[in-house]
Amino acid sequence: MSDPLVSTIEFEVHGYDCGYGGALRTFALVNFLQEAAGVNATVIGIGMDDLHARGQTWMLSRLELCVDALPCNGERVVVRTWPAGAKRLFAMRALDMRRPDGSSLVRAVYAYLVVDVEARRPLRPDHVFGGQMPCAPEGLPIPDYSFVIPAAVEPVLSFTECVRGRHIDYNGHANNAHLIDWLVDAAMGVGGGRRELATLRVEFAAEALEGDELYAICGRTDPATLGENFFSTELKRGDAKVAAALVGLK
Repeated sequence: MSDPLVSTIEFEVHGYDCGYGGALRTFALVNFLQEAAGVNATVIGIGMDDLHARGQTWMLSRLELCVDALPCNGERVVVRTWPAGAKRLFAMRALDMRRPDGSSLVRAVYAYLVVDVEARRPLRPDHVFGGQMPCAPEGLPIPDYSFVIPAAVEPVLSFTECVRGRHIDYNGHANNAHLIDWLVDAAMGVGGGRRELATLRVEFAAEALEGDELYAICGRTDPATLGENFFSTELKRGDAKVAAALVGLK
């Protein structure tokens, strides 16, 4: 018997999700995962519309994902996702992307905040959802997940990006998919060549609003700790951190 807290969503990978014949791009990947998370939240009664009716909203705060392989144009992928309870202020979510034959593509753990829209203040999810955040018995696809982002060694400016209207989502700020894309782009620029994403940790520290000028900063992490292919990136607005990431490439 299937678990009612688990949703399975199938996507087709199109050429515009990959670009120039390569593998699925980061922007499309995180949009697939975000779409699946939204579908599941709606099915179990804690979706955006449910929260907006109470003056609340979901905001992604942290994530870790591990890429085992990336699909290409024309492939179909299956995303399974389920709520994984609460950890302090975070509502935890598990996501698992596979090929139809069951081979693993991407595993992820997301940590969301329930935010009071008017006050822009996070609320404890257990309080919001009547004493207990929904939790499927599936466990997490990354049992030893971590949201720790080490400092960069000798970080440099990679590029600047202006937040425009096309980047703004339902919550009135730049959607997390754009911020993630820019964080990974900064690492790709330092890493060089046509490389693929292997691992990713992201922390969102502040909202990015239309008109904001963001500075993408990147540097390698200490190679003695993680190896040569890891980069620490930040998006900053002036001196304020908007988002940070640990990006592993292969």
